[in-house]
Amino acid sequence: MKNQPLNGKTILLTRPNNEPLSSSLKELGARVLELPLISVKYAADKETADDVLSSLACYEWLIFTSANGVRGFFKAFFEKYQDLRCIGPCRIACIGLATAEELKKFYIQTDVIPETATAEALAEAVLNYETIENLNVLCVTGNLNDSTLPKILEEKGRAIVDTFPVYETSIAEVDEAHEALKIFASEGADAIYFASGSAVEGFVKNAKKLALKKGAKSPKAYSIGAKCSEKMKQAGIPVAKEAKHPSLVLEMLLEELG
Repeated sequence: MKNQPLNGKTILLTRPNNEPLSSSLKELGARVLELPLISVKYAADKETADDVLSSLACYEWLIFTSANGVRGFFKAFFEKYQDLRCIGPCRIACIGLATAEELKKFYIQTDVIPETATAEALAEAVLNYETIENLNVLCVTGNLNDSTLPKILEEKGRAIVDTFPVYETSIAEVDEAHEALKIFASEGADAIYFASGSAVEGFVKNAKKLALKKGAKSPKAYSIGAKCSEKMKQAGIPVAKEAKHPSLVLEMLLEELG
């Protein structure tokens, strides 16, 4: 169809909460299969949450490393406060546009977004924004985030950094009755998109269930960022192309498949 360059293409998405990417792909004509290979639970430790949220006004910077971090943070926040102003007069940094869009749902604008969605780039963007020596910084993360971001902020920026894990990511056990799984196994797809290294691990764990039947189309695999690509290579999954930033995923898939 004229305005649907992805008409006839099937794309498998491997994580929960695929909006707005899923809707955009469908508008371009693609058939989208959503098969979460990871699960996310918003669960901040109660004692840690109480300590952090009671001291919010002390933080000069609030840094979010994912959209899930935003959701988990405000779930904990509104369990304690009823007024958004209790967040305090801090500066806000996000790892990417998708995370910033999630913040907009709470009518909060972002001060710093790096050009590349990595912990290193996020840290450098904050350091370039202002001197953070002796400033109090809160990094909102998940259970699988590494120490790269706080380490750079502490060692290079000489900031006082606290980490607040607000969600837990785990590898999902795919239900064999899942409709997307049945379609993928029997028909295959044109593309499979991995939005995290954890999703790659989920693919490996569920490999037998995801095995393509005879005649099914073998998809090309696409990744977000260097760390995800490295996970794919370690798992023996060829990387067709890597998006450097979440905002470029749709453009990448359209260029590759359209």
